[in-house]
Amino acid sequence: MYEIKTRKGKANLNKTDKNTYAVNLPTDVSKEVFGKPRKRISLYLTADSRESTIQALQHCEQIQGFIDRQDWQGLTRYEESLKPKVVQGKFSKLTLQSLWKDYVKTKIESWEVSYIEGDVKATTKLLDEIDVINLDESLDSLINHLMEITTIKQVKRYLKQISACLTWGKKRKLIKENPLPDFISTIATKKSNDEDNNICPFTIQERNAIIEAFREGRFERYLGSHTRYADYIEFLFLTGARTSEALGLKWEHVDFERRVICLQEAMVLATSGKKNGNIQKKGLKTQKKRIVPMNDRIYHLLMTRKNSKDIDLENNVFEDINHHSFRASAYKNVLEKLGITYRNPYQTRHTFITIMANNSNLKLHQIAKICGTSTKVIEEHYLATNVDIASLPNI
Repeated sequence: MYEIKTRKGKANLNKTDKNTYAVNLPTDVSKEVFGKPRKRISLYLTADSRESTIQALQHCEQIQGFIDRQDWQGLTRYEESLKPKVVQGKFSKLTLQSLWKDYVKTKIESWEVSYIEGDVKATTKLLDEIDVINLDESLDSLINHLMEITTIKQVKRYLKQISACLTWGKKRKLIKENPLPDFISTIATKKSNDEDNNICPFTIQERNAIIEAFREGRFERYLGSHTRYADYIEFLFLTGARTSEALGLKWEHVDFERRVICLQEAMVLATSGKKNGNIQKKGLKTQKKRIVPMNDRIYHLLMTRKNSKDIDLENNVFEDINHHSFRASAYKNVLEKLGITYRNPYQTRHTFITIMANNSNLKLHQIAKICGTSTKVIEEHYLATNVDIASLPNI
């Protein structure tokens, strides 16, 4: 592109694959001075403007001057001076705590409320409670502290948040490196039990027995301790809604005239593993919203609930439900008394999909649309595999 001849060879200014400028040194200089067959000095200038091209040519001339004078120490120092420096800017004293604060301030507008209330607040609290960590020092003290106060799984979770912060700082030339990814990859944790993949549905008979037991309060220890959950458990079983979607359902999203439910918000746990309260968030787990038709049972269940004197239509449909209390006491107790093997409440969703896929006239793509999943998942996990085809239809 641009060449300057010299008795030691020529310096070439080239564009790299990343669309930046670099100077390729003569072969003799590369071998004698740097001990390499080829040597390139990066200029850290993007090749996208006339100004950067002019600057690159000036750097190339400077480098050629060092070669002509055989000033190898000067050439080495010049290369070092071209490298991006750790920029302090407005961040003044770079500690992990100050970098985290600036990272959160910059990114918070793009994060989900549930993420902010969960992982971000938990990590912020952790960093506020420990001694200040200078980023020019080892992070061993942080890792050792985490190992002492929490589980391996949570250690990994915290370090992933901090690693994201360090990567952000590195991209902005605030720090030189992020040592955490390699360390995090060495932390072995037990694979989490994904609720969407841990499929163990109830039978239709078990489903009906559970709903009936809650509706009648058959095993409740005091009046209303089980019946208060009857609408909730029946809704889960008969819609295939995720528990977060049921808890996040608002009355304004129930259209009795069209007999449809529009699931478009979810109630999620604020901080993983801690009962710090739930928060309402827009959108669902895998989509913004979906429509669930109401059959007669769901229509009458919701209409009766709506007309109850104890219901405030400004609140969510299941505003009075504490899912943790439901799961830990009433739900567990009913299954035990009925002699049904315990499965978590999320299995109500798997039960609905299984029943619809194997016992209804709905097409798989219709079930997938109602439940917010895919026909592939239904085929692989929900369809019965022991069904023989007696004959082909006469079509």
